[in-house]
Amino acid sequence: MRFPDVDVHPGDVRRRLDALRDTPLNFDPDTLGGAGWEHDDYRQRLPAEQPGLPERGGSWETAAALSRSYAFADPSLVEACFDARVPLEQREMLLILHALGARIYAGVRVGSAGTETRTEDGADARVFFWNYRTLEGHVEAGQRDFEVWKWLDTGQVEFRTHSRSRPAETNLLVRLGFRLLGRHKQVEFGRRACTRMALLTEANLDVPDGAAPSDAFDGRLLAIYLRDHHALLVALAELAGRTSTATDAGEQAAFADELARAAEDDRVCLEGFLARLDSAPSRARDAAAWTAEKVGRLKLNGRLLRPSPLSQVTELEGCGLLLESTRALWSTLTHLAVGPPDAAERAARAERLRATAEQLRLEAAYRAVREHDPSAEQPTG
Repeated sequence: MRFPDVDVHPGDVRRRLDALRDTPLNFDPDTLGGAGWEHDDYRQRLPAEQPGLPERGGSWETAAALSRSYAFADPSLVEACFDARVPLEQREMLLILHALGARIYAGVRVGSAGTETRTEDGADARVFFWNYRTLEGHVEAGQRDFEVWKWLDTGQVEFRTHSRSRPAETNLLVRLGFRLLGRHKQVEFGRRACTRMALLTEANLDVPDGAAPSDAFDGRLLAIYLRDHHALLVALAELAGRTSTATDAGEQAAFADELARAAEDDRVCLEGFLARLDSAPSRARDAAAWTAEKVGRLKLNGRLLRPSPLSQVTELEGCGLLLESTRALWSTLTHLAVGPPDAAERAARAERLRATAEQLRLEAAYRAVREHDPSAEQPTG
C-alpha cells in the first residue's frame, strides 16, 4: 500500500514521472465491473462530417488528436504530465489532481489504444480509443476510457468517456476524503471533459492548420471571467435604460435604444456560452452591479431641484467604460478561439457603440459647460 503524494506547492514532476515506470497497478483489472465499482458514462456530440470514413482534418480526426494529447481535461481539476515522445499505448502519465488548494500527484498507465471499426445497434462506426489504469499511490482505483466515434452511415461524430472506479486501498482518512469529495470531482471531470472536447474541436475546425490553441483555457477561471462580464452587461443594460428615459434628444435616444438591444443580445449569448461551460451567471455579482448602477443615480451633479446637464455626460462616460469592457470580452474569446462564432462581430459592434458614446459625450460636455458661459452671453446696456 502506498500513501497519496500530496503537496501544496509545485513539486519535482520529472522525478515523479520517471518513478512511475516501476510502479504497479493498485487494482486487479480482472475485477473491474464487479460489486463495489462506480460506473460513469458521458457522451458529447461533436460537429458532424459527411457520411463515410473520417475526413482528413475533419471533426473526428481533430477530436482524436485532442483526445490523444489529453486536451479535454480541465486544468482547474487535473493536469497531466507525460513524455510526448513515448507512443500513447506505452505511456505513463502523472496526473496532478487539484482539490481544496492541494496538489495530489497520481500515476496512471495507458492500458490500450488504437483505431478500429465497431458495430452498435446495427450501424458501423470508426472509433479511436484509449484508456488508462491507476497506479499505486492514486487516491482511486480503476480504469477510464476515452473514445471518438464516427458513424459511417450518417457522419455523426461523438466523444465518449466512461470509467469504473472505487476508492483506493489506503488509510482511512484518505478513503473518507475520497467519499466526501472524490465522487463529486469524478462527475465534474466527466462533464467538463465533454464540454471542453466540443469547444476545442469547434475551435480547431474554425482555425485550420492547428493554429487554434488546444489548451487555451482553464474552464473554472474562464467561467469566473464570464460571470464578471455578465454582471457588467446587467449594469450596461440598466444604464442604457436610464439614458433612454433621461433624454429627449433624437440622436442620444436612438443610441440608448440600440445600446439596450445590444446589451440584452450580448447577455443572452453569454448565458448560453456559460451553460456550455456547465456554469451560470452569478446572482450575487449581477445584484451588486444592478445596485451599483442604481446608487450612481443619487449623484447630484451640481443640481438639486432640476436635471443637471452633467448627468448626460456622466451617463455617457459610464456607457463608454462598460462598452470597452464588452469589447474586451468578445475580443478575448475571439483570441482564445473558444467563444461564440460571432464573437469578433460582437467586439466590433461594442467598439462602434463606444465610439458613438464618446462623440455624444463630448457634445454633451460642451453643452453642459457652455450653458452659463458669460462669454457666450450678449453684452448689456
